[in-house]
Amino acid sequence: MQLFKMFWKRTSKRYYYPLLSLVLAVILIFTSVSFSQAQEDSSTSQPPNTNSTPIENTYTPQQTSNEMWNAPRVTTIRSVSPKELYISIPQSLVPENINNYKQERVNLVITGDNFPKIDNSQNNKIAVKIGNPPDIATTTNIRVADDRRAIYATFNNEQLKKLSRGLRPVIVEVEGNATNIDPLVAGEQLQVTVKRPVSGLTTFIVFAIAALFTFLIIVIIYMLATESKKTDLPQPVKESNTRKFSSLEWLILDRQSNTFSLARTQFVWWLTIIVFGYLFLFIGRGLIQDIWEFIPLSGFAYTFLISLVTLVTAQATAAVRGSKGSGQVNPAWSDLVVHGGVVALERVQQVVWNLIIGVAFIVILLVTYTTASSLPSIPSEILVLMGISAGGYIGGKAVRKAGPNITQVVLWGEPIDWNTNPQLTVAGEHFSQAGGVILQMVYLDESLNEKPETRIEIKQDNVYTLEPDPLNPTEFCKKLQINFNNLNALPEYEWSAWLQEFASNFTDKKVKITLINADGQRAVWDGSNPVPERRDAPALQAP
Repeated sequence: MQLFKMFWKRTSKRYYYPLLSLVLAVILIFTSVSFSQAQEDSSTSQPPNTNSTPIENTYTPQQTSNEMWNAPRVTTIRSVSPKELYISIPQSLVPENINNYKQERVNLVITGDNFPKIDNSQNNKIAVKIGNPPDIATTTNIRVADDRRAIYATFNNEQLKKLSRGLRPVIVEVEGNATNIDPLVAGEQLQVTVKRPVSGLTTFIVFAIAALFTFLIIVIIYMLATESKKTDLPQPVKESNTRKFSSLEWLILDRQSNTFSLARTQFVWWLTIIVFGYLFLFIGRGLIQDIWEFIPLSGFAYTFLISLVTLVTAQATAAVRGSKGSGQVNPAWSDLVVHGGVVALERVQQVVWNLIIGVAFIVILLVTYTTASSLPSIPSEILVLMGISAGGYIGGKAVRKAGPNITQVVLWGEPIDWNTNPQLTVAGEHFSQAGGVILQMVYLDESLNEKPETRIEIKQDNVYTLEPDPLNPTEFCKKLQINFNNLNALPEYEWSAWLQEFASNFTDKKVKITLINADGQRAVWDGSNPVPERRDAPALQAP
């Protein structure tokens, strides 16, 4: 039993993180596959048609010949042809001069019974209307067939420009009154689909309105983020001369490693795309087709859920495994594809697929929004690919070691003591133990650019571990000490001058220190860290 416990302890400690990453990846893939299967099932399943009502066979008493002779002949319509009207004049929200467009005629054939012959009397006047108020095209250019069972209506440019895209009803009026509709004819048969291009100005207006509403949402988030920035950091940070972040950068900033978080970025990316796409299509359908209704998401709820699960899982993995290395001093967009200064391929593929799918969605939406009734549907293969990509990113994050983050660099002692035993301490988290860590120093010029000729690499014999990491004392430490004695091979008379130069540059914050862990992850400090630095050794604490 004791041997079994020892074996289980070693096995669980060794394979805990790989097993954790495998489980998380399987969950993401299974979720995306399940969602895609549910999407296919919902798209292929068709509910029974319950809208059609059976026509009851009712007995109609036959009329006598005298009754039929005395009954008024009422005009009745049965069908409209063609079902689709193609108009070359672009639809625009702003009045345009249509004289520049080619004159065109659209003919409409309407069949029925008892159409009156056209004459000069007001009683036999026929008018054909297409559309819903206020966008109605009306024409009185009518010809009646000899058997009075069909009429031919012609529309010109001035009339057609009033029509908007979409399914529009056709109404025939005789003597100013609407005609009867054959009871055996469904209402859809007396409608036509109007197809016409949309002007670039209209697309720009819809785009601008959707962007404005999206911007208002961002402003609200900005105000909330601004309040958060006022209270999220200590006073020294607020007064420091470090880089100022925009609200977007503040949202995606990982404060523990001072880098831009890929999980946060992909979540904000998809949230912005879905919000803008929904508003753009909703406003476009309302203004162009006069259809104001909620837009189906067509699978983008699953996309948003995958990005949300990725965000939560990445944060949980960082809490368990530890944050990545900070890399350069200030956050940069390259943080999205690097892990502690080292390029991570699992991050690269996550960024690539999110960019491709997101840009493709925007392009499809802009091209098809005039006819679309829902957001562009996402194929099931894309959902599975997103799940695999997110699982690979989380898996790579879980199996990689935590990276170094420098929080404080202190040069101990006063200048008078620097000739005797100068020491430098580097504090932070997840440093490799002395013997496995590499430290480099280089001076900066007035423009804070590196001076390559001043770069030196500190020998491992001059680096000591002061404070091991209590959570993983065999692998990491929280504080290192650099002993300057015998730091380089300079003669003794040059050593003092070099040390004074180093102290002067350090005081002026013109020294950049790079700490590289055993796995290649790095952290850089250049004096802009806002944590207060102490020159005097701290007093011993009473037990």
